Amino acid sequence: MSEGNKINATSLPISSLKGVGEKLSNSLIKLGIRNLEDLLFHFPIDYLDRTKLEQIADLTPENDFVIRGEIEKVSQTFVPRKMLLVKIKDNSGHIFLRFFYYFPSLRNIFKEGANIQVAGKSRLGRYGLETIHPDYEILNNEDFIPKILPKYRLTKGITQQKIRKIISQTCQLLRDKKIEIDDYINHPNLQSLNDAVVGIHQPDHKNPINDYLIGGESKARLRIGLEEIIANKISYLSIKEQNQNRPAERFENNILAINIEENLPFSLTPDQKKSYQEIAEDMASGSPMLRLLQGDVGSGKTIVAALIAAHVVEDQKQVVILAPTTILANQHYESFCEWYGDNENIVLLTSKLPVREKREIYQKISDGIVKIIIGTHAVFQDELIYQNLSLVIYDEQHRFGVNQRLKLKEKANDYPHQLLLSATPIPRTMAMGVLSGLDISTIKSLPPNRIPVMTSTLANSKRDALIKRIQNAIANDSQVYWVCPLIEESENELTGIEELEKILKKEFSKNDYEIIHGKMKDDEKKEIIKNFKERKTKILLATTVIEVGIDVPDANIMVIENAERFGLSQLHQLRGRVGRGTKESFCILMHSETLSEISKERLRIITETSDGFSIAESDLKLRGPGDILGLSQTGLPSFTFYDLLSNKELQNEADKYAKEIIKLPVESQRKIIERWFPAHLELSDV
Repeated sequence: MSEGNKINATSLPISSLKGVGEKLSNSLIKLGIRNLEDLLFHFPIDYLDRTKLEQIADLTPENDFVIRGEIEKVSQTFVPRKMLLVKIKDNSGHIFLRFFYYFPSLRNIFKEGANIQVAGKSRLGRYGLETIHPDYEILNNEDFIPKILPKYRLTKGITQQKIRKIISQTCQLLRDKKIEIDDYINHPNLQSLNDAVVGIHQPDHKNPINDYLIGGESKARLRIGLEEIIANKISYLSIKEQNQNRPAERFENNILAINIEENLPFSLTPDQKKSYQEIAEDMASGSPMLRLLQGDVGSGKTIVAALIAAHVVEDQKQVVILAPTTILANQHYESFCEWYGDNENIVLLTSKLPVREKREIYQKISDGIVKIIIGTHAVFQDELIYQNLSLVIYDEQHRFGVNQRLKLKEKANDYPHQLLLSATPIPRTMAMGVLSGLDISTIKSLPPNRIPVMTSTLANSKRDALIKRIQNAIANDSQVYWVCPLIEESENELTGIEELEKILKKEFSKNDYEIIHGKMKDDEKKEIIKNFKERKTKILLATTVIEVGIDVPDANIMVIENAERFGLSQLHQLRGRVGRGTKESFCILMHSETLSEISKERLRIITETSDGFSIAESDLKLRGPGDILGLSQTGLPSFTFYDLLSNKELQNEADKYAKEIIKLPVESQRKIIERWFPAHLELSDV
């Protein structure tokens, strides 16, 4: 490596570093590290506090520590298993170091009487305070230097010490200006990218560790977080630009949609009309639409989707409506047949149809005879071929993974229009909306007859009081949904339907309730729902199969067992089954006596608000947005540095810089995107 030339970090392979041979290079490649820029962007996942030197006597169990002392004794034992035991003392006490996995040569490193610095986590062991496989350093009377040590993601063949060493070596090359990273942002109040990268790998020990973690306020973290959010925005801006150049069918004919609307027994709300107009404009643009229609439970999203579908049907093209359950698919089929006034152009396709009937439907779809296909996962099976699929509608889109949406999208010959419907957008979708990657239409107003649902929590120990309340309610013409997370009796604490039925059998007449769950045949489920709608039964004991697709106005009580085990979107959807008629409605969330902090918070949120959008934002805070450019729906944020909720002030800055960078050559745009989101670009328009 030349001393005098400044070289771009991407052009230098990791093997150019001192101490990185073929074996280590192969291990680093498994982590996606091929060149020096990859290594510099392999950021810490956490930090170890090595800033304070403690006395052994002051240590407490289960806490990180740094101590200095003298090696008093070294011994090897084989009872109860092979291990190396090293006793360390200072002027206040002693602690044992235990090593279960070690080479024999390790015993020779620890010389009795030598001075040593040890960093690890303490615990109480057989002989007193001890630590397992700690970091250590044999001393030659060096002064103590406080440090914040980075922790990195590893793979087989790489230790923390090794990766720290080679990253430190690379950071020094940056400091000495022998290498550089392409920096696309010149922010007057933030560091250069080169300085920020070094600052993240080698943080100043005078600053709190939290300043360098997600949501932290260190200048280095804010600078890199700004670039990360810019990279995300550029990826979506690029996709929108690409979409403008992609061919998509224009659907401008609205005569059928007008006829359907004129024959409705109700009038559309202003929000429904506005959303319909926004979606119709997208459908007529000539570019593929990707839009979320969000509206709270019962706000009337389906009729808007039906009117949009009419544009496609009028032009003799095909529409797919994907529903998560057969119950919801059936409801949509009945509604579409009623609104369209016929069922010749509409089919219901589910996996439980007889083989012969399914083949006949497949043939009609392939021939283009059928225009509207409503169904569950059966609509994207490999053997099903569409003639001219032009619009895909995903209802309750939070129930479908990105892979499933990608599979259905690929059934179209060109780029189909995509409309996502949701009452409580999943964190990934919320994040996409915030980051301008997804166009959103919103129906905020509910139909005028909707009654707010009173939501409360109740511990399992108070079940007797609940049963008396339900007995009184059904005696006064109430109907009840009683939801359980499991079908069969279980050894764990979840209450299954069969277990709960044993309780209800003693308290209610057999004619008072029926059981429904996903393992039943479709015809059987239809009959049970029909009985409930006709008030032949008072209690519907169910799994989450009734989460969507059932509309029984007289049902006004929802009981949810083990509510702490459900996600916020599920709880909100289940609660939405009641409050559809004129009766005062209630949702009762049963829970175990002991709750985790996150469970307490989830139940607090659902009892305090009925706003689906507020619930989705809270879900985002609790679960993280998922891998926005990839396949994960939730879980750890795809952002390493940018905090979607805490760093909102960077949004305007990011918008400004993204608009500038999008003017650069495509190679430069791709470089900043791939620096943060490698191999995700092909999925980001799903």
